Amino acid sequence: MVEISWEDRVAVLTMKGASPWNVMDRTMLEQLGAALPEAVAQGARAIVLTGAGRVFSAGGDVRLFNALAQEGEDALSRTIGEYMEDLGNPIARYIAQAPVPVIAAVNGPCAGGALGYALAADIVLCSRSAYFLVAQITQLGIVPDLGINWVLGRALGRPRALGMALLGDRIAGEQAEQWGVVWRCFDDAELMTQALAMAKKLAALPSEAIVECRRLVDDASQMSMKQSLAAEREVQRGLVRSAFFQQACARFVSK
Repeated sequence: MVEISWEDRVAVLTMKGASPWNVMDRTMLEQLGAALPEAVAQGARAIVLTGAGRVFSAGGDVRLFNALAQEGEDALSRTIGEYMEDLGNPIARYIAQAPVPVIAAVNGPCAGGALGYALAADIVLCSRSAYFLVAQITQLGIVPDLGINWVLGRALGRPRALGMALLGDRIAGEQAEQWGVVWRCFDDAELMTQALAMAKKLAALPSEAIVECRRLVDDASQMSMKQSLAAEREVQRGLVRSAFFQQACARFVSK
């Protein structure tokens, strides 16, 4: 299940599985897919995604995959494809394109598809006890999914992205910070305090500017510098019309 709690204008979405590993079974995916837009509809200006207990999430529901395998290869292939298209992939897209900033507070082990969801967030934080594991190839013989390839390739470059994917080594929280997988690594007891503080800071900012900045960063790797400069110009022409910008300029001049 996914629990929603509130800290001012920040919605905290906590993944709480049937087991301590917070496995992303159908129920969790359905609830997470509904909770994200629901939080925005209820007025969230920022979202924090985390896991219950000492685990973020171990990823997909292998028990379900095993049950489907008993129905035959064709049924397994078809159902997994539908499962990803209807449940898994839309969540990754929503997190990456949400109309408000999303912070992933990775409070413990983060493996498999759950890593795709964490890395899709605008800001990724983790605890010192956390680790990141791309388990699909080494443990299941399938490829990383739910956005992992897209994000890791951009964040780490080809050598480290492929190293994580092909070897399946655990990347500890502090190492993830050093590599740039996450923004900051905190002591376990400080993680949620820091995540909420950052989320409240983001909630006070104009979401339009945050969303446009995210889009420019995501698109930049596919643009020439000339194209990127032109895109920035067009975004700025719109954002300078905002009351936030004009009031900020007036405050600056008054000082």
